[in-house]
Amino acid sequence: MSDTVRLTRHADVVSAAKDAQSFSSRTSRHLHVPNGMDGDEHRAFRALVDRQMTPTIVDDLQPLFDEVARAIVAALPLDVSFDAVGDLGEAYAVRAQCRWLGWPVEVEDELREWMARNYAAARQPDATVNARIAADFDALVKRQVTAHRVARGRGLPITPDATHRLLDERVHDRALTDDEIVSILRNWTAGDLGSLARCVGVVVHRLAERPRWQQRMRELARGIRSGGSDAVAGRRELDAILGECLRIDDPFVANKRVTTCPVTTQSGVEIPQGAPVLLDWTAANVDPDVFSDRFDPQAHAAANLVFGIGPHVCPGRDLSYAELRAVVIALLEGSEMIEPARDQHPTRFEAPLGGWATVPVVLR
Repeated sequence: MSDTVRLTRHADVVSAAKDAQSFSSRTSRHLHVPNGMDGDEHRAFRALVDRQMTPTIVDDLQPLFDEVARAIVAALPLDVSFDAVGDLGEAYAVRAQCRWLGWPVEVEDELREWMARNYAAARQPDATVNARIAADFDALVKRQVTAHRVARGRGLPITPDATHRLLDERVHDRALTDDEIVSILRNWTAGDLGSLARCVGVVVHRLAERPRWQQRMRELARGIRSGGSDAVAGRRELDAILGECLRIDDPFVANKRVTTCPVTTQSGVEIPQGAPVLLDWTAANVDPDVFSDRFDPQAHAAANLVFGIGPHVCPGRDLSYAELRAVVIALLEGSEMIEPARDQHPTRFEAPLGGWATVPVVLR
């Protein structure tokens, strides 16, 4: 097999991400719906996933995310350091995810334990260990799917949660198989839990280190909560700031592809057919040919690749912003100032993960 080719230039990454014919997403023998699919198969399943995250659904979920975020923040100590990744980001990600999926609160501890095991496995990859961790997670998901099916069979009231909606979906004029349902839920859950926690860490770290931007976010948060005429514009600006924080310190490191034919990228990288390729989002998002070294949310928004681009662009982009917006606003409302903790230093995740592993901060 050819050596892995890592694309780091913004133009190369964008071109490859948009060219699903030359850069296939079928990089695993395991079922990944829809991420590991190409062509018509991907389009059919992607349309199904998109139906679960429409603007209307996301808007309806915002009050739920706000409620969860306020409860998590209210439990944080004042004037005492805590970890913005573990104590805030992970706790919020797990609870918010369980609520919108319709999973019981008892699953929260199990999910956090799984996250810790998954992080450890990522640092020291072992095929046997990774397979066991993946199997354990699939078993957890299957239990939730079974519980939802049992509730339907007993004629119990059906709540409008994401798992029930998925059970009602059809593709190619047929119901989804259990393996397809589990794959979609695995993608939503396993993919979102750690990434949302790391996003919280990235944003809180920057706000704690940059009081001027923290103050601007506080002003925007007040305007959004007031619901006045400037609320829409305020939310748009706040989301742009969140996006710029994530662009500069992108926690979504890379995605895999494999070439279906020989390719020469715009920067002149020659890639043979059948070569494994990594689209390095982190490097592309700080490409000096595209981005200045300034923190500039408006100027950099159009080229920001945090959520990808092309046919495999993240379908949960709006959902992620809604979740992140809720927890950041709750944190700002629950404090007068977010400060770095004295005598404690943030630590980075080790490759292949991105972002901060710990971010000690203090709320005043």
